[in-house]
Amino acid sequence: MAKVLVVDDDPVSRNLVRAILAKDGHDITVCEGALQAIEALSFRDFDVVVTDIMMPEHDGFELIQAARNLRPDARIIVLSAVDEKVPAHMTAAVFERLGVTRVIAKPINPALLASEVLAAHVIG
Repeated sequence: MAKVLVVDDDPVSRNLVRAILAKDGHDITVCEGALQAIEALSFRDFDVVVTDIMMPEHDGFELIQAARNLRPDARIIVLSAVDEKVPAHMTAAVFERLGVTRVIAKPINPALLASEVLAAHVIG
């Protein structure tokens, strides 16, 4: 199956995503933040990056830009809690320009996440 990098500062979300994707037999690497994920991308090839956007210190946008430079063929799936506090710059057009494959709203729908990772891997 796919080599998947999962990035989220929230341990509950990280573990949930890992559990969902492990059921399908994916090779999963988990990181707590953007810097740790950028380091992982520097040393290993990933088919799919599943990342949160709102993270302390370095956000998902920085990670996406680094992923595009380090692993341009990797598919990127963004997990985001969308509410009234989401900045205006987080629009579909911005994600599209950054090369994001799909945005999935939190709380995570397990079946949707599993199917999107599989589709990203197969299409990629």
